[in-house]
Amino acid sequence: MVWGLKHTSMNSIYARGILPLYLYEAPVSIGIFGIICYKARLMRVQNLSTIRIAKSYRTVSNEVLCVISGLITINMNIEERAK
Repeated sequence: MVWGLKHTSMNSIYARGILPLYLYEAPVSIGIFGIICYKARLMRVQNLSTIRIAKSYRTVSNEVLCVISGLITINMNIEERAK
């Protein structure tokens, strides 16, 4: 028996729940996201989500997890939405 949500469910929770929260304020606060401490917080949120989606270890880098799970990094999403 497998416990927990499937990766498709986790992917839709991230894509429809978490990501829109950050993309909603992107055009207004694009300057804040350039600061390193805020960028690290965003990457941490995405890293936790992609670890759950890919069901991998926490030592795997965020960029690799984005490739495995088929997502775009949150920084690129915010920059795209701001433009």
